[in-house]
Amino acid sequence: MMSQIYFPRHRHNRSGAVAIVAAILLVMLLGMVALAIDLGYIVLTRTSMQAATDAACLSGGTELIEGLGVAPAPPASVTASATSIACEYATFHPNGDVQESFLDAERDVQFGWAVFDNELNEWQKNWGEEIPGVGGYNLIGVTMRRSVLGSTKGDGPLPLIFAPVLGRTYSTLETTAAAVIMPAKGVNVGNGENATSDVLPFVINKKLWEKYRRAQAYYETHGIPTDPLDVRDIMDNETNNYRGTEPTGEPLFGHWVPVNNKPPEFKQDFADIWSCECSFDAQNSVTFFGSDGILEVDIFPRDDYTSGNFGTVDVGSSSNSTSDISRQILYGVNAEDLSYLPGGQLSLPVNLQGDTGVSAGIKDELQDIYGQCRAILLFSTLVDPGNNASFEIIGLAGIRIMQVEMTGALEYKHLSVQLCQSTLSNAIPDIGKTIGNDTTVFTPLVLIE
Repeated sequence: MMSQIYFPRHRHNRSGAVAIVAAILLVMLLGMVALAIDLGYIVLTRTSMQAATDAACLSGGTELIEGLGVAPAPPASVTASATSIACEYATFHPNGDVQESFLDAERDVQFGWAVFDNELNEWQKNWGEEIPGVGGYNLIGVTMRRSVLGSTKGDGPLPLIFAPVLGRTYSTLETTAAAVIMPAKGVNVGNGENATSDVLPFVINKKLWEKYRRAQAYYETHGIPTDPLDVRDIMDNETNNYRGTEPTGEPLFGHWVPVNNKPPEFKQDFADIWSCECSFDAQNSVTFFGSDGILEVDIFPRDDYTSGNFGTVDVGSSSNSTSDISRQILYGVNAEDLSYLPGGQLSLPVNLQGDTGVSAGIKDELQDIYGQCRAILLFSTLVDPGNNASFEIIGLAGIRIMQVEMTGALEYKHLSVQLCQSTLSNAIPDIGKTIGNDTTVFTPLVLIE
């Protein structure tokens, strides 16, 4: 019997090869982990930077309103204030390895004007330019950087955590934001139970209001006229040639003069005897004696005014009561009010019912809002003056209440107001319209990028 011969098997030691493969895989794994962590770090930092950029843009941009509308502040003063605030607000936000984001005042904040092009469906931004024919800016842009090599101010490149192992030590980042202020053509408060917008239920003839605006423009350029006969001449002349025409307008301007323990008399002239100390805190808005460069005008219907130049309107139900009007004066119009209007919003032009008179029952409410900016409605045509009047509303104007007298004989009653720049919450923007000299009601600042 033949015996079997067994050949021993040779074992190959593969532990070394496995170790090499494992090391390679480990390096790759660590590289992917490092990449994932650093990419997440970059994304998180970019998100923080964008939040800081948006906040800086919106905070600084609120100053732009001061350079628009009535008695505007000089553009250089507005941009200096806006830039300072934007840079300050940036420091409130950390990003990456810095606790305070940084903006360079000369490099990272810019201004201009913008309007939406309805045909191209895009914003036309004109950096470094003032609004044509008006002055001032309605556009602010902010750029935040983590890209300046060698900088220690907070705008240096973002140092990475693990990527240096792979030969990459930092990442460069930039974020931008731009915001605009637009003319308003109405309000839409939505469905919020407590949402309101500061529109007063008052109307005034647009032509009469334009006289006021022209007179204010004259006053800003030339000061108080030396010849009292110029007052109505200025108001009526639409060509900027303020002399040489026969005055035909109503005595719109003037102030009340005490007369020896008798009721005050209305002296027709330019009046700049009231000032306003205003604040975002409505409780601290007050009026006081003293010139502030803005004329006062008495818009309460007097016996020497053309009938029907001023009145109240029903912003809401056609049966609005004095209590409804009082509420709207104090708190603005709400969703319930606007539900009676087309589309549930006050969008101009629109026809509203109203009354060419005004009730003395709202005196206290008007006194409560002394100095606070509101919007008033402008009408072009009036049908059936009286308690069932119909007004065609075509515009908005910003006003603040300065003084009120609603009792006593008609010749002594007055409702004195000033023009002001009014920013309406929940405003409907007039898309595609450039801000003009007559624009006094604006949207809040809106981010467009």
